[in-house]
Amino acid sequence: MTNNLPSILVIDDDRDLRYSLRRVLSAHGYPVIEAGSGEEALEIVKKQKPPVVLLDNRMEGMSGIETLQHLRGAHPDGMIILMTAFGTTQTAIEAMKYGAFDYVMKPFDPPKILSLVEKALQSIRDQDAAGRGYKPLLNSADYQEGIVGNSEAMQTVIKTIGRVAASDVTVLITGESGTGKELVARCLHQHSLRAKAPFVAVNCAAIPENLIESELFGHEKGAFTGANAQKLGRFELCDGGTIFLDEIGDMALATQTKILRAIQEGEIQRVGGTGTIKVNVRLVTATNKNLEQMVAQKTFREDLYYRLNVVRLRLPPLRERKEDIPLLVDFMFQRLGARRKVKANRLAPEALEALVRYDWPGNVRELENAIHRAGVVARGDTVLLKDLPPEITDSSGLPVVPPVRPAATPSLVSPLPTGGKVATEQTDIFDMLYKQLRATSDENILAIVEEQIIRRALAETHHNHLKSSKILGMNRATLKKRADSLDAR
Repeated sequence: MTNNLPSILVIDDDRDLRYSLRRVLSAHGYPVIEAGSGEEALEIVKKQKPPVVLLDNRMEGMSGIETLQHLRGAHPDGMIILMTAFGTTQTAIEAMKYGAFDYVMKPFDPPKILSLVEKALQSIRDQDAAGRGYKPLLNSADYQEGIVGNSEAMQTVIKTIGRVAASDVTVLITGESGTGKELVARCLHQHSLRAKAPFVAVNCAAIPENLIESELFGHEKGAFTGANAQKLGRFELCDGGTIFLDEIGDMALATQTKILRAIQEGEIQRVGGTGTIKVNVRLVTATNKNLEQMVAQKTFREDLYYRLNVVRLRLPPLRERKEDIPLLVDFMFQRLGARRKVKANRLAPEALEALVRYDWPGNVRELENAIHRAGVVARGDTVLLKDLPPEITDSSGLPVVPPVRPAATPSLVSPLPTGGKVATEQTDIFDMLYKQLRATSDENILAIVEEQIIRRALAETHHNHLKSSKILGMNRATLKKRADSLDAR
């Protein structure tokens, strides 16, 4: 039996239970330190730092939950397992909220306690191994705007911001949802000559069509039912500054006409008003829609499009700049830590690899949410692979997908391989497909193969269109149309 195992602190006011736990743990080589109260335990922790603590919840004097809170402050790296005979929902939530590694119900058997102790120690070992030699990649104070990235695509964006910020030129920012369009708009304002004047952001998609005109241009008292007083619109409130119209592609044609006038003439008219009001604003707009296509379909004014599209900034999706993910993660950890929202401040190498493999349909916003979530559930300073959301850790590789039902067309795609590296699997699949395609004379071969693959992906994900679209590298809306077409056959 090894004598180099770490010590375990047992805190319980029941002497018999402490004795029982000492016998079990000592029999497996663990040195045991005993405390009969929370107060005594805190004195011990000041002198020693036992890596694992077994803490009773119901004790005379300081309760287990109170002791847990004090221990987290005095010994933040300790793995604390709460022991309770009353497993209420409130106890469980409070235990995890205040940083317990886990909790165990009384009465418990020795294997259960030993298993929890080993899991706690393994978590410490994982944290130590993952965090060894970690150094922050950047100083978050140097990134006040929140725009982070050394990739060529992001450097192009940053250079363009620098070139146009000081002018009053109208800027159109395009990019998928979650790429950071408002961050870029704020950055343009902060580095402009209008930086000391207001920056007003308006999400056009979030305001009902019948209210957006009033929001933008204001209204006079009595202009409509409920207009009990005069209201200034966003353009007036932003006079001298920068107004950012996000999701401009969702704006109705009637409102587009008034926006065009505000740009051309530098004046607006309140709803219900008769006079015009001069305004001096710089306009920055953003959209995730194809405005050129909307112009062709007559759903967006062509003259307004040309007014907005003076300088165009395209923000790349995160999947096109994955080399920026380590910097982004480091920045997010520093910012969350400064706000005291999470304790974790780094990623284990395998967790970072999973982040880089994932394609991030929600872009930087999704990455930020994932990091915040992982930082909250992590047991220590380091986020491990198991702390990441399941949709990220389950995203690597191509799954084996059995057919949902016998297809009406010939089966042309053999079962996907189940072993080996993903790259090898995909190569084998392509070789196999090539040979099978050579052997057929069917004129609709591509449609047949597509149907087979879509059916298998849907079967594997239990008809979850989002997961299936990620597997297939296909737009979710496109996949839904194809799947609906197959179901209709």
